[in-house]
Amino acid sequence: MTQKRVLLFTGNGKGKSTAAFGMLSRALGHGMKARVIQFVKAQEGVGEVLFFTRFEDVEWDHYGKGFLPTNPDSPMMEKHKQAAEFGFEEALDALASDEYDFVLLDEVCFALSKEIIPLEPLIEAIVNASDKIIVLTGRNAPQALIDLADTVTEMRMVKHGYEQGLLSQAGVEE
Repeated sequence: MTQKRVLLFTGNGKGKSTAAFGMLSRALGHGMKARVIQFVKAQEGVGEVLFFTRFEDVEWDHYGKGFLPTNPDSPMMEKHKQAAEFGFEEALDALASDEYDFVLLDEVCFALSKEIIPLEPLIEAIVNASDKIIVLTGRNAPQALIDLADTVTEMRMVKHGYEQGLLSQAGVEE
């Protein structure tokens, strides 16, 4: 039986989602049923989606429109918010469901920091979730989630190829 665990990967460095997907592969190796909900991201052709959606024990949905506008008053922000709200309802349902052993909410912290989804209902859903592994990712994790999680890792960027002009590459960023 799965014991409830809450793990959080945050920080400005690369590797938050990658670490979470590594945990997803472990869960699948143990025959667990998983639910992945991605906030903000819109890319469906990236490696993790292409790989993990091959497994019948993984349900995966995107609720993002890509990069958020820098201006919170941008007309595009409403489309991002609507997409995130749909994903948020799915996340709450997944956390309440006994169907899943593993729930990954990718970029949920970033969505929270941009105030396109609310914090308090998420905390309540995590607290009330049955025994399952809950993995949260994204920059700018709120202190309340840090306090709630039993394992928190902060990724710190020391150097990134993008700063040297290297473009996004399949197998690395995609």
